[in-house]
Amino acid sequence: MDHLQISTDPTLLGADLPESLTTSPSVSTFLPEEDASTCLLLPGTPSPPLDFTHPLTPSMGNVENCENVAGDDPAAETSSSGSSGIGMVGGCTSGAGNLFNNHNEYQHLRKKSDGKMQENGMANGTMNIALTKDMPSFVHWDWPLIRKCTFFVFLAGIIAMVAIVVTMIATLPKSCNPSVPWFKGSVFYEVFPASFQDTNDDGLGDIRGLISRADYFESLGVGAVRLNSIFPSTHYPDRFQEVTSLTAIDEVLGKVEDLQKLAAILHEKNISLILDLPIYPFVTHLNPPTLDIDHLPNRTSDDTPTSEFLRLARSIKAGEENVITSVLMFWLAKGGVDGFYIKGLEQFSEDPLLLENIKEWKYTLGGDRVLMVSKSFIDKVPEAIVRDVLNQIDLVDVFVDVTNGTEAIANTVRAAVDGTLLKGADHPWVHWSLGGVNERRLSSGMNSNVTLAATLMQLMLPGTSSIFYGDEIALAEVHDPNKEHEETQHLHQLPVMSWSGNQNQFTGRGTLPWLPKSSSASYHHLDIVLEMIALRKRSPSIYLNAVMKEGQSLPNAEVKSSKNDILVIQRWYPRRNSFASITNFSLKNVSLDLTAMFYSGEVVAGASMMKERVYFQQFNVKSLETTVVRLHK
Repeated sequence: MDHLQISTDPTLLGADLPESLTTSPSVSTFLPEEDASTCLLLPGTPSPPLDFTHPLTPSMGNVENCENVAGDDPAAETSSSGSSGIGMVGGCTSGAGNLFNNHNEYQHLRKKSDGKMQENGMANGTMNIALTKDMPSFVHWDWPLIRKCTFFVFLAGIIAMVAIVVTMIATLPKSCNPSVPWFKGSVFYEVFPASFQDTNDDGLGDIRGLISRADYFESLGVGAVRLNSIFPSTHYPDRFQEVTSLTAIDEVLGKVEDLQKLAAILHEKNISLILDLPIYPFVTHLNPPTLDIDHLPNRTSDDTPTSEFLRLARSIKAGEENVITSVLMFWLAKGGVDGFYIKGLEQFSEDPLLLENIKEWKYTLGGDRVLMVSKSFIDKVPEAIVRDVLNQIDLVDVFVDVTNGTEAIANTVRAAVDGTLLKGADHPWVHWSLGGVNERRLSSGMNSNVTLAATLMQLMLPGTSSIFYGDEIALAEVHDPNKEHEETQHLHQLPVMSWSGNQNQFTGRGTLPWLPKSSSASYHHLDIVLEMIALRKRSPSIYLNAVMKEGQSLPNAEVKSSKNDILVIQRWYPRRNSFASITNFSLKNVSLDLTAMFYSGEVVAGASMMKERVYFQQFNVKSLETTVVRLHK
């Protein structure tokens, strides 16, 4: 009588009870009406069937299992029970013990392979879900395999995403510098072809010699090679300025096909080709434009003339075309040239057709080819049209004369940087040059170090820089101590190129060059110049000519000092390193106190103190030396 908390144990009652009260599992000890009262919450409902089993009550097993369990558990034989499944004796009550017995087996779903499936869905020893024709197909899928495949696909996706991220990080550019057209901020290398490299042992340089030195141009890191004299003349090269044709190459240098090959090889090395075009005195007056300038279609940025221009050009009859325009078209089609330096325009500054001609020339070249003129020409252009002319020009060549002292250099730089003519956002960039075919060598009559000092100073200026061949090694003028070559004295600034001992020389050993060799060359200067060119290429503070802010062009260069033969130039750009160059053009070493301008920095270019941290309280600069410092913020 468990539910009434009355024990049926004879020893506790202290009386002998009939055996039926302690052993019979089917006879109730209560009257029938009391038996019905077990459903207290539902008094009006009939009693549940005798075979009803409450979910929380122990389940009944078969007789064999009950006997086995009873045999294992002697305590079960002494248990008593009431009617209606309240208490069970012997093996019949072993279902309650099965919940805590290690022989208990839970009924669960099993795979087909776990047992032989019977027709009613019951497997041997276990209960399984009945398989019918209406059951979904996914029940038969191999879910363990699907889980494995899904895991490996997920893992592969994670690995792929990680690989993509790593690849993106690895391929990111090392710098994020502002991009500019190829001719802005780069370095040009100017060559006099007759003095650079001879390949046929006639003592004169040629176009094929330039081709053989293409790797040297690439090693310099220059953006363009500029040939300043290739056209036929009355006696080339002695009288190279007396041009007889602008659509041919002097036979001493080679053929048009050689120039085409040179352009192709340079283009493979990402180097452009520029030609000097000396139109005066070959052209004495400007012709009317070939096209109606006021009704030209909009000029595109393509690197070839527009189809509209070609259509209009074909409609022009022979003899009516503009001479200079025809020359430009010839070299664009034949030579693969990337730009022209129009020389001699100073003679046409007052010509009424000047602006129309320049517009047509630039339209012919397109947006990706260069039209370059000299600063002396811009200075002579009438004020009424000077802005229109500047809108058509890409580069303005500014010659810096370092022989007149630091004050003259500072004035030239300030006039170009701060001048209103070259300051507009759509105006041309400055092309700086220190030498040329008509200028004496920098080292003439001086120490060769002045060439290096001036070259490093020039490479710090905003815009595009130009190196005249040989200045990278401080090539001196022709050595003629006995005055044996006075008839060519006007060409002594054009000595043949000198190459280091492990390279082929200018010409064959048994051939004399057309001019005597240079008196000296400093090959160790080359590494310093190369390092400065590389620094310039990767530093927008140096190669950019201005800071563009809200549509305005603000200067990013300043001459800080130009007294006592000391020239100090500072360059900067937003969120980039600032630089300063200190040049000593005097013949003595100096110690400067520049703390009013700068505090400290690191030497990044110069002949000495490389990679050293320096302070400007006692800054030492040797004679004829330029030191470039990256300033600390």
